[in-house]
Amino acid sequence: MPQDMPPKKSILMTPDPYHTPGYLGYCPQFKYQIGSTFGNTTHRLLTNPNVAASASSVLTDTFPRLSQGVDKGAFIRTRTASWGDQKLTEKMVPGYTGYIPKMQNHYFGSRYADTCGSAIADFESDQRGHTAKRDNMRTLTALQTGKLKPADGQKNLITASYQTPLKPIARQAKPYYSPGSLQHVKSPYRMSNAEAKKNFMSGYTGFVPKARGLMGMGYPVLTNSALCEFTNEMGKNVTLKTQPITIQREARGKVETQPIYPEGTGLVPHYTGHIPAQKFKFGDTFGHSTYNALKIGTGMTPQQEAIISVQ
Repeated sequence: MPQDMPPKKSILMTPDPYHTPGYLGYCPQFKYQIGSTFGNTTHRLLTNPNVAASASSVLTDTFPRLSQGVDKGAFIRTRTASWGDQKLTEKMVPGYTGYIPKMQNHYFGSRYADTCGSAIADFESDQRGHTAKRDNMRTLTALQTGKLKPADGQKNLITASYQTPLKPIARQAKPYYSPGSLQHVKSPYRMSNAEAKKNFMSGYTGFVPKARGLMGMGYPVLTNSALCEFTNEMGKNVTLKTQPITIQREARGKVETQPIYPEGTGLVPHYTGHIPAQKFKFGDTFGHSTYNALKIGTGMTPQQEAIISVQ
């Protein structure tokens, strides 16, 4: 177990090291411990030399520290010497209301002077790290472009296979398309029916053609079926646009219909249509008087037969 853990910052805080409540990893012998908080229990187990534990801890410092052996005060004084008159000094007076970087969210539980010193030293360390990366990038650019000849300590900076800028070998080079680059997602309407992503995600509230009559399926399956049917119909419409239009009229024959006035029977009672010469007939039932109402085959019209029957 590492022995350089930071000391307890405040009597109100759990001393390091400890696991944060909600930690789901393994902690040796934790299930046999009762009667204390999660933080205090894990702190006691992690610092107990009699508990068998791994040599490497999963706990790391939340914020990076300065290298061992670096004097924090001297580190801050070099900042003052390099930047001239500075408001951020080694000894900050309590009550200062100006901005101190990395103080509000990084350090707490100590005296004001110690908190300011740690925050300013951490900020200066970050600034020097960014400055070193920037200088290395500028040196690398100068070495690759040939503006600077590499010294013995700078040869390891040249990591590229070729120096830039590269000499063109063609007037118009073909554009390079990476096969692994991110492709734009096509609309489901433009996908083929064989593609598995031809559907809409659950929760889509837009209009889906041909989906109104489908039911009993999941939304992605339902929209896939509807879009495939819609794509097939659109393909048929495109095919029909290119075909010539030919109009042919079919010869219509005589339509065989049921005769209104049958020859062998009379009409059904309560028939309200017109019956030729029916107003001149009386004394018979409706069925007998309407028998062969048109007098087909007798050689006489219904009116002539009605007159003869009256005489």
